[in-house]
Amino acid sequence: MRGKHEDRSPEASSSSPARIVVPGVVELHPDQAPALEAAHHSAPTASNRGWAPLLEACLADFKDATEAGDTARIPALVKIVADLALIERGAIRPGSRRAQQALRVGRLSLARRLITRHLAKPALSPGMVADLLDVSVRYLHVLFEATEASFSQTVTAQRLSESRRLLREKPPQPIADIALACGFGSLATFYRIFSASEGLTPGEYRAAGL
Repeated sequence: MRGKHEDRSPEASSSSPARIVVPGVVELHPDQAPALEAAHHSAPTASNRGWAPLLEACLADFKDATEAGDTARIPALVKIVADLALIERGAIRPGSRRAQQALRVGRLSLARRLITRHLAKPALSPGMVADLLDVSVRYLHVLFEATEASFSQTVTAQRLSESRRLLREKPPQPIADIALACGFGSLATFYRIFSASEGLTPGEYRAAGL
């Protein structure tokens, strides 16, 4: 059985090659351009090392950022997608600093998407997501420590975002059904967390048409 991933990568240094400029997007290293092209036009190959799902998650992030016109995120995502594609194809050593950085970003991206996928489950927990990622719970928390929100805060934010979306839908759903669909353990918990966040009860939020 495979052990859980920990961030034990050796430090690796490399010279900085010349860059290729993609107008309006990002400057690419020469080895990134073909990797990014390959990543866009073909599904990742199956990998028993678990890198393909990370590449898929980052590609989805890149697509979302592109569609949203989020130019601040696009350059970093281009680099990560290209690096993950190069790792998948054996062009970058998995133990290198460059690879480990890309893998950390990829795992964080996939962790967020796993949260979204399992949002309706009240049992959603760090242990559950860590198992799906095949990493330790400690390592999962380390991934979120590098962001502005912890694992728990990320789950709550996603649940609140989804509940707001559902409260705006027509025809209206019963509030108890919305609480269940968003993974809140009880209607009372939903009211408490939603009211603390929005300053309104779910019913008041719906009536205000926000």
